[in-house]
Amino acid sequence: MHIYMHINIIIPSGVNVLGANAQLWQIRLHSKIANELLINGWQQNQVANILGTTQSTVSRWKDRPLIELSSKDDNFEIDKLASIISSNLSKNGVPDKISLEMKIGKEISNLILTIVKEGHNSVNNRLINSMSRIINEFSKLPESLIPAVGINIAACSKDVKEISEVIAFPGRLRVHEGDILQQVLPQIGASKHLAEVLLSLRSKESNSNSIINLKLPSGAIIKKLSEKLDLKICNAPRGISEKNGEILIDNGDFGWEPSLYIAANGVNNIPKIVNELILISKEN
Repeated sequence: MHIYMHINIIIPSGVNVLGANAQLWQIRLHSKIANELLINGWQQNQVANILGTTQSTVSRWKDRPLIELSSKDDNFEIDKLASIISSNLSKNGVPDKISLEMKIGKEISNLILTIVKEGHNSVNNRLINSMSRIINEFSKLPESLIPAVGINIAACSKDVKEISEVIAFPGRLRVHEGDILQQVLPQIGASKHLAEVLLSLRSKESNSNSIINLKLPSGAIIKKLSEKLDLKICNAPRGISEKNGEILIDNGDFGWEPSLYIAANGVNNIPKIVNELILISKEN
């Protein structure tokens, strides 16, 4: 089975960056994926089949240095993307489809990757895709809202009851120089704590199916957010909510970092609330 890559390239008006460059990006992406899969124990014929090329081409990629793009930033972005793809292929096997969106200025930026794996139910696929698409929305988070442990997002379908069934990003997402550092895609059962927080909230008859953890801001900021968006506030010691609400406050404990959890019905609503929180934080 080949990887079917749908590439949506968004180009600002007046910027001319296409031509041969698009082909060079693909060559570097494919050769980097091939090299990483070979390192992970794949055979050349397997790599050739999944990339839709020949074994001789894979062999050439193995023996030659990666093709250089127009900037080091472009090299970095393509290599990061290749590592995400190869890591997921090695761990989860061949997907049905890989969808890639690129926003192109003078350099590649805002890469959005979606991998759809055969066998996942359609609801989980939609959640995984939505979570993958919204992460760049959090690149503008100020340090005052980023917890020491990093941020994460969790989501689940309405019938989920077990922590192992909740989808989240493995590890944590970190913001670095306006970029979200993401190594792998969202996975089922990837975050025990945030899954527990979400399911605890849903047990209080909440219809929220997604949640994000942030650093706890001042009470005044939280109150303004609640009033502006008509969101309910509830206490959640160690993340366990005492009642239904969209804003969960964990004041922390000895060895336990204070946290703010924002929940919403719909993954796409999380960044909308967070962006409003950012605006309010800047005003205070």
